[in-house]
Parts: sequence; structure tokens; C-alpha cells
Amino acid sequence: MRSRGNTGDALDVSGRPLALRAIDWQSLFAPETVAVIGATDTEGSPQRAQWNQARERLLARGTRAVHPVHPTKSAIGGVPAYRSVLDIPEAVDVAIVLVRDPLPVLVECAEKGVRFAYVFAAGFSELGTAEGQAAQERLEEIARGPMRIIGPNTNLNLIEPWRDGLPGRKLAVVTQSGNQGRPIVQGQELGIGIHAWATLGNEVDLEFADFAAHFARTPGVGAIAAYVEGFVDGRTMRLAADEAVRAGVPIVCIKVGRTSQGRTMARAHTGHLTGPDAVQDAVFRHSGVIRVDDIDEAIEISGAFCHAPPLAGDRVALCVMSGGTGSHVADLCGMAGLPLPRLEERTLARLRTLLPGYLHIDNPVDTGGVATARPEGRKVLEALMEDANTDVLLAPITGVFPGMSDAITRDLIALHAQGGKPIVVAWTSPIRDADHRALCEAGIPVFHSFRTAVRGIRAMADFWALHRDYRSPFADVPREASPAAAGARRLLGTGTGSGTGTGSGSALDEVAAKRLLREYGIPVVEETVAASADEAVEAADRFGYPVVLKALATDLAHKSDLGLVHVGVGGPAQVREAYARIVADAGAAPGLRLTGVVVQPQVTDAVAEIILGVSHQPPFGPTVTFGLGGVLTEILGDVSFRVPPYSRSEALRMIGETRATAVLGGVRGRPAGDLDALADTVMRLQTLALELGDQVRELDINPLLVRPRGHGVVAVDALVIPA
Repeated sequence: MRSRGNTGDALDVSGRPLALRAIDWQSLFAPETVAVIGATDTEGSPQRAQWNQARERLLARGTRAVHPVHPTKSAIGGVPAYRSVLDIPEAVDVAIVLVRDPLPVLVECAEKGVRFAYVFAAGFSELGTAEGQAAQERLEEIARGPMRIIGPNTNLNLIEPWRDGLPGRKLAVVTQSGNQGRPIVQGQELGIGIHAWATLGNEVDLEFADFAAHFARTPGVGAIAAYVEGFVDGRTMRLAADEAVRAGVPIVCIKVGRTSQGRTMARAHTGHLTGPDAVQDAVFRHSGVIRVDDIDEAIEISGAFCHAPPLAGDRVALCVMSGGTGSHVADLCGMAGLPLPRLEERTLARLRTLLPGYLHIDNPVDTGGVATARPEGRKVLEALMEDANTDVLLAPITGVFPGMSDAITRDLIALHAQGGKPIVVAWTSPIRDADHRALCEAGIPVFHSFRTAVRGIRAMADFWALHRDYRSPFADVPREASPAAAGARRLLGTGTGSGTGTGSGSALDEVAAKRLLREYGIPVVEETVAASADEAVEAADRFGYPVVLKALATDLAHKSDLGLVHVGVGGPAQVREAYARIVADAGAAPGLRLTGVVVQPQVTDAVAEIILGVSHQPPFGPTVTFGLGGVLTEILGDVSFRVPPYSRSEALRMIGETRATAVLGGVRGRPAGDLDALADTVMRLQTLALELGDQVRELDINPLLVRPRGHGVVAVDALVIPA
């Protein structure tokens, strides 16, 4: 599928876009004229209901004319009809295509100069058949012109009317499923205003990134809630997220495909490849997208962003009506990394005058319930709002108690109206009474579980911290290849390095793979390829003992599994013995053609063994992997991912997401590792991934040995498989 980004000069060194395509949205959101193709007045027909609905809504939104198109009828419900869109005697901004076979109609729409077309019909790539894929490809061809297509497999949620007068900024909703989006827009019942709801279907043309970036740039939008089964283009998704962070408009996203069952259903529904979930998680974290797992989280967290001002930090003032609630919520805050700091001394002194001495007053503050209904309850909340040691007030309302829940509701609404510190309410009672409605109508973020409230505060604090210090990872992406690229491409093209070829799709031998790394400034161990035991001894004597001997051959991965690696070889006799065993074992391995034996000095001062790699992960492309290395890499699974481009600070965060951080910090008297040199290497590998990622199917450096601080890192083994 073609790139959905800018097709002009804004491309990075890999040919991927650095900007999203420009779209004139005016004709879609405020069309002058609309054609409804397949409109009918036949009783009981779904097209009749769609025609009536579309005409009513569009005229109410200010559209001047809505024309029905039908091959045989001269009028639909008293409105003059046309046999073809080509017969309409004026320009058409938008076509709503209700017919089962939309392809011939869309060709006419393109000829007419229609700007946007909705395609309702299903039966395309979501079927998973050759016929469905061929039909989708024909749609893609039509979408290469100036006409933009929404769908197929979509509906008219984009022209739904929404309530006015709700507090705060508005929520934009982008979903690939109408049924999954419906409960999100019903967040209006929680006082969340809706700006628009785009239902995308198969995204043959207009995609998630197009709408998300547009909504992020729209004044008055406070958040974007999304339900996504897969992204057609990982780069454009990241560009849209980049725009959203810069605009201060968070994307709160349900992304299915966490399990094999979910991935299978997503494929059946919209035809998307969902990709490995761990990589998706990493991309979301890196891009500032807030991933949630259920619809209630999507509604309440995105709504909180619409209602609450930006959080200055993550320090929580917790005011509860019972010690049990305080213990429960304090636990959840601790698990989420939300501090409950000690309050200012002046605040504590004030609280001592307001609450009896048997109650806990130093965060969480326990009012015991009885103070809530008294004037002291309002004063307790005021003290917490004014405390300089906290950034947000969390007030759980655990049940509807006349005289208490109504009192705290009244006080919270009054304090919210005064402005200042954000207020969050956790309303856990199943009773949604007038007080609950009053909180929502006042624009206070209301959550319906402790866990989601804590999750929401964590998400808000993290997003606003990212926004404050944000620098786009696309700001400094290279557009021209580095001097290393030419030599590296020659190695990939010929497979040479130690004098051996690879053949199509074959792995480079270890020496060639490390020459590729060396082109990009990644330190590699000194080595010699020996063709005899005498040459091996000569090399070992030159390096100094102990040494490592390894078999050299193309398409040879996991050498140690075959007994083709000998470490700690301590003298000439041992070198000869190791050489002979490697030759014998290689000769016994089916299909293996030994081209030499590698002799290396053994690195004896390593603090940690690291694996670094590059692999292709749809829909994002070349992806960098970092983790603890060695023979147990696959068993431990302690890895993190980043999709280039990323900054050096992001490379350090990538390292910090694994247990390697503890090892590199020095444990049990061992020295600390050279973290700076490791981060440099991660950045150099990123350059390689950007420049060569589409020519490398897989690259592993395992292990990369991290030496003590100031002594650098060194790659002692590598595997490269050209694309």
C-alpha cells in the first residue's frame, strides 16, 4: 500500500514521510452540496432510512442541497432525483455511496470532481479473500486521484448532531467500528461534549492519522478517543501522534490485538495487520498515545482531559471519608507511581483544628465522614486545594449518603468553579443521582472506579509532562544518507566481508556482519580468520590469552547450539584442540560449509551482555530491540523496543525499561557499566536502521559487551540477514 504521508520533498533518508498530506477538510465538514447515490423511498429499505437521515442532518448543519441519485426513479420522497451523479447540474462536494457495487459509481464521482465520498459497502479486504483484496486494490486506484474516500465498510457518524452547552473542551472520536464508538460518544451523559465522530472502516484512503491530526489542530478539541484494530501506516500514525502532543491534545486509544484471538478477529473485521503488541506498546509510549484496555477507561480518561486543566505534576492530595477507602486508594496510587506527599506544615496545622485527633490527617486525609456534612468539610477541601506540595485533589465518593455525598458534591463544585488545582472524583456507587449529574454538568472529571481514577491521573500527569518538554523526534531526522551507507550497501549487496558470498536471502557470515557494524561506528572486537591450526595459534599468540574460537560460515546462526564456539581457550595446545573440534563438528553439521575459524581475544572485564537488533515489525517498519543478551535472551524475554526516529534521551529510556539498568549500575561490588557508550551505540544502530532498514530483514548483535565506565562497549558476535 502506498504511503499516506506527504509525497513531496518531506521524506527522510528511508523514503518515509516527515509530514502528513494536506487535505482540504472544509468540503467534508461543511459541504455546500451532497449527492446520496442509491437513495430510495422504498418502504423498509435501509437505504431509505439512510437517505432520510442524511438529508435531515445535512440540511440542519447548513448544507444547501442534498440530491438523491437513483437509476430509475425521478424523485425520492418528493425530492427530484438524478440517474447519475454526472447528471447533477452543479458541483458536488460530497457523495454518500449506498450501492452494493460502489466501484463504477466512484469512477463517475471522480469524473464529476466530487471532493469526498463515503463508501458504505462491505466485501473488500476484510473478507481475507483474493476477490476482496482485488476489489480493495481497485478502490485504492480510484483514491489516487484528488477525490478522498472514507471507508469502505463505514457509515454516517461524521454528520451526527451533538449536544451543545456541555462544559469544557470537546472530545473528537475516531473509530474503526461503529458499535465500539457508540458508547464513547454517549459520554455526553457524563458532561463530555462531542466535537465529531469519524468511523473509518477499511481505510482504503482516509485513515486514522488524517483524522487524528486534523482534530488535534481543531480549536476547542481537548482530547481524541480512538478504537483501532490496526494502522495502515505506522509512520503516519506517529506523525499524527506527534502533532497531537505538540498541540496538547492527547490521543486515548483502545488498540486491539493484544492476544492471538484479538489479532485474528481484527484481521477478519477490517483487514489490518495488527503487528506485535509489545512493539505497539512501545510506539504508543514513545509517541505520547495513552493506551487503555476498555471503553470505560477511554470515555473517562479522555473526558478528564477535556474537563481538567493541565496537571503541573503527579502529586496527589487524597481526601477520603473512611480509613478503608484511604488504604485502598493509597495502595492503587503507590502501584501507579503517584506520590501522596506529606502536606505542608501550615496545612497540617489547619487540619488539626478542623478534624478530631483520632483521624489520619497527613495524606490521605480522613474526614471520618462526619466532618463532610459540616462547615469543616469545605474548609478541609480548601486547605488541600491550597497546599503547595500537591498537584491534584482526588476525592472518592464511595456511596450515596444523604447529608454527606450531597455536601461534598456541593463543596467540590464550588471549589472547581473557583479554578486552581484540578479536582478528580471517583464515584463508585452504582446509584447515579442528582449529585452525580451535578458533578458531570459542572465539568469535574468523574471516574467510576478507584483504579480508573488513579489511571486517569497517571495518564494526565505523564502527558502534560511530555507536552511541556516535548521535542519532535522528526525534527532532526536525516534526509541524506551518511558516508557509511555506500559501503554498507555494498556489503549487503554482495554478501562479502570475509571473502564469502551469501546468496539471496542468506545471512552474512559473522565477519561480514561486523564489518557492516563497523561502517556505522559500532565498536567490534578485533579478530582474525584462520584457515589452519597454525594460523589460529599465531593469531592467539598475537592477541594474548584467553581467546575465543568460532566457526565461520554463511547462514550460521546459534553457533553455540552446535558446539561451534569455544571460549576461555588458554594456550597454543588448547587452540589447536579447539580448532580441530570446530572443523570436525562443522563437517558433521548438515548443509554447513565452513569458510574458516574466527579467533578473537576474550573480553574479560564485561559488566553486562546486551542484545541489540533490528527487525521489521508491521506496520512500523525497521524496529530496534534492546535487552539483556547472551544465550538466555529468548528465555528471559527482557527486551524493549523503539521505532526510529528517536532521541538520545529516548534511547536511555529504552535501556531503562529493562533489567539491564540494574546490572549496568553495578551490583555486588561489580563496577558500573559504560552507559554513555551504550547509548551512543543504540543511536548509531538507529542510523543504520533508518538508512538500511529496508535492505536488512534482521540484524542481531548478541552479545554486545558493556565494559566498565569509560571503557566503552564491544560487539563480539553479529548476525545480518539481507532483505
